[in-house]
Amino acid sequence: MITIKKTVYYFLLFLLIIQLACNLPVGSLPFSRPTLPDLLANTSQEEWAGWIRRLSGAEAVTIAGEPALITTRYNYAMFTGQSNARAFDYVLEQAATLAPHAQIEVDPYPYTDAERTYTWKNLIVTLPGKTRPHESILLTAHLDSIVTQRGNPLEAAPGADDNATGVATLLEGLRLFPRYRFEHTIRLVFFSGEEHGLAGSRAYLQDHDTAGMVGVINLDMFGYDSNGDRCFELHVGNLPNSDIIGRSFTDTIQTFGLNLRYDYLTHGATDRSDHAAFWEKNVSAITVVQNFFDDKLPGGCPDVDGTPYYHKPEDTVDKLNLAYGFDISRAALLTTARLAGPLD
Repeated sequence: MITIKKTVYYFLLFLLIIQLACNLPVGSLPFSRPTLPDLLANTSQEEWAGWIRRLSGAEAVTIAGEPALITTRYNYAMFTGQSNARAFDYVLEQAATLAPHAQIEVDPYPYTDAERTYTWKNLIVTLPGKTRPHESILLTAHLDSIVTQRGNPLEAAPGADDNATGVATLLEGLRLFPRYRFEHTIRLVFFSGEEHGLAGSRAYLQDHDTAGMVGVINLDMFGYDSNGDRCFELHVGNLPNSDIIGRSFTDTIQTFGLNLRYDYLTHGATDRSDHAAFWEKNVSAITVVQNFFDDKLPGGCPDVDGTPYYHKPEDTVDKLNLAYGFDISRAALLTTARLAGPLD
């Protein structure tokens, strides 16, 4: 009889706890179990464009409590203490603020040119998965910029399109992803050295084991759209699992009704961005870029519409189609989240 009474007591206590839990406001629970449409609703073009403006010198930033203006992200300036090139410091500070519980790794590597060896750095922010933490989805972009025509990259290499658009997307991911739980680990990787032979991504792959890398979405200049056709390029390549990443990206566009068109490139895919370093290691990867190449694919982009300001000091935020670039950014964030496996 005593056993039966205890059983009834604990059962009633269990029901009471459930009732109390159900009456709690959603925000007071450890996780609010958001859905992917909720993530889409929480993306912000204003936030995304603001980071582009600050990374390209259109607006001042604050670093360690002091005002600064980032007019170049040239590697030789960014890692030698130039006051106008503190983009790495700024992004590191933003990462610590936006994702205070993430694992943040500053990853130095040597870069050697004809004269000497320098120390450049990548930044890796890891959001561990809850059920499959040893399997990772990487969202990557190169932080560095360069000017090769009509200017001095030590003074002005704004790189608003190339590649503040990609970096701003990773920062938007850092603003949003920590609110959610995922099966897989998400890594947001800010490479330096892309403009110098993919130095940063190749160094990253020398330092980090590729085991468990499920796939890589690399973002590289996708803000220019002068003709308004909202068409961009997905460089997928020939690795079978890269096609899974690419198809996930296009399915996201369809599923969430994003008004975008694209060229889907396999045999004709470029190797001119950081995804190529992963291909060299047989890691599935794709790159997202504006309509930069004349691909002539049936049903794809009708003509070339690459920025005429490529690697020039005129690559500034006023040249961008922000609404177009932001929708590509949202597609990248949603695809990353879907591949990582959101836990409801």
